[in-house]
Amino acid sequence: MFVRTFMTKDPITVSLDASLPATADLMKKHKLKRMPVMDRSQLVGIITEKDVAKALPSPATTLSKYEINYLTDQIRVADVMTKAVISVSPDTTVEEATMIMHEEDVGCLPVLENGKLIGIITERNIYDALTKMFGLDRPGVRVTVQVKDRVGVIADLTTIIKSLNLAIISLATYAASAESAYIVVRISTDNPEPLIGELTAHGFEVVHWKMLNEKYS
Repeated sequence: MFVRTFMTKDPITVSLDASLPATADLMKKHKLKRMPVMDRSQLVGIITEKDVAKALPSPATTLSKYEINYLTDQIRVADVMTKAVISVSPDTTVEEATMIMHEEDVGCLPVLENGKLIGIITERNIYDALTKMFGLDRPGVRVTVQVKDRVGVIADLTTIIKSLNLAIISLATYAASAESAYIVVRISTDNPEPLIGELTAHGFEVVHWKMLNEKYS
C-alpha cells in the first residue's frame, strides 16, 4: 500500500506572503489543520493551526480591536511557518509514512514527485489506509491467539482456517515476549464457535475474540 493511493491530491496551499488573518480564514473555511506553503511552484514550508494560534495576540492583551487587526495584518505566513519540511514520494509505503510521522512527531507529510507538490498525507489519511489494510470496515470475527514464536506457526493457523472454508480478512502479529507472540486475525464469518473450537483443539491459546458486525468495532 502506497502513499499515492491514500494521499489528499492537489491540496489547498497558501503563499509565502499571505497574511495571517487571511490564512486563518482559509483554514477555517476548508476545515484544515495545516497547509503547505508555496513560493511560486516550490514547497517552502508548512503552516498549522498551532502556528497561527501562537502568532495571534493573547485574549488578555490590552490592545484595542483596531490595534490587534492592524498588527495581525502585518504578520505573514513566512514569519510563523515551519520551514524544515519533511516530505515523502508517492511511492513511499504507508507503513514508512506512518513511522516517519511518529518518529518526527508531525501530523502530515507533503508528497513530492520530481520536486512538485502533488499531495499531502495526513493522520486522517493514515487512519483510512489502516482501516483498509486491516479490514476494519468489514464484518466478521477478530481472534487473538498467543503462540510460541516458531517457524510455521502462522501456516498451522491458516491451515485450520482453510479447513473450515473461511476467508481471512487480515492478519497481524506482535511480540508478547522473547519466546512468544500474539497473532491477531480477522475472519469473515458470523459463526465463530467452530473456529474457536478447532483452534483450541489444536493447541492454540485463544486469549480473546469478538464479533465485528457493528460500525465501530
